[in-house]
Amino acid sequence: MVTIKTYHVKHRRNFNDLLDKAKKVANYACQNKKNKKILTSKYVKHFGLPSAVSCQILRKYGRGTIKKVKNVNLIVPNQKVTRKLKNGTKIYRSIIYENETVTLKPLKLNFRWNPGLDFKKINQVEISNNKFMISVTFDNKEEKKVQYDHILGIDLNCGVGRHIINAANLRTKEVLNLGKQGPNIRKMYFKKRKNQTNKKKQKIKNNKEYRRLKDLDHKMSRKIVNYALQNKLKIVVEDLKGIRNRCKKGKGSRIVNRFVNSWSFFRLQFFIEYKAKECGISFIKVKPHYTSQECSYCSIIGKRNGKSFVCTNKHCKVFKKERNSDINAAFNVGKRALVY
Repeated sequence: MVTIKTYHVKHRRNFNDLLDKAKKVANYACQNKKNKKILTSKYVKHFGLPSAVSCQILRKYGRGTIKKVKNVNLIVPNQKVTRKLKNGTKIYRSIIYENETVTLKPLKLNFRWNPGLDFKKINQVEISNNKFMISVTFDNKEEKKVQYDHILGIDLNCGVGRHIINAANLRTKEVLNLGKQGPNIRKMYFKKRKNQTNKKKQKIKNNKEYRRLKDLDHKMSRKIVNYALQNKLKIVVEDLKGIRNRCKKGKGSRIVNRFVNSWSFFRLQFFIEYKAKECGISFIKVKPHYTSQECSYCSIIGKRNGKSFVCTNKHCKVFKKERNSDINAAFNVGKRALVY
């Protein structure tokens, strides 16, 4: 199986001339959406942009409802290019990668790039002058799956004062707690937006909260995968599809609703999954029902009150011993994968 990845490379070059030409081609595409016969590189040759790049811009802006373009990026696809010469025809790729150097034939441009891993091929290169970034998209080769016998169970949470990830190693009984600051970051930005007034003109960037939490998800997922790789464990998580429909509704649970509805559990699971697949680690999803209410030792439904859990089975070895419900759930999630 092949996954698509994107790496960003900083540049200090001036692409204003090419970007101006790309903007003209994009505006031409916006103005001639109805007549799609003239949306080919043949009719935009006078702008002076290479045909391989022009075709990408015409396809992108020749559809949709955009009427005028402000900023356009240069997109160079990796495709076969045929040139007619006096001696015959010459066929070559528009993007060539040799000796850690990427060469863009249509733009006559090259830059150094080393992703540090083996990849199948480069799909496209996108150049942006505003962010001074070159984005390289490529097909990444996944390692073959390694069959591990032991399990790392993961329980995900979203409540204030609780860790986002509670991971339990079923072999050593070791517990890994990560991301306690995540819900606190959401709470902090919520209070800032609530106290925002027009007189003081306190402008809070909406994407700052998003970037901080996304960065946190990346770091947590990397720690989980590295731990699983070092200890030779397969990763097991809860299948949380439809969790927002199952959460409490009503005035008495506004705080719970706010955190659940703004919780990026899908993104976090996706980060763990694709990082695990790159390392060849198995990734399993199990049903989440009663994972925090069931005793991880005797499998009997006990009493759960917030963070605490007490088993009600008199014959259980841990009877009346209060435990953390999230850690108990992590062990239950791992145990459910034993039948897979």
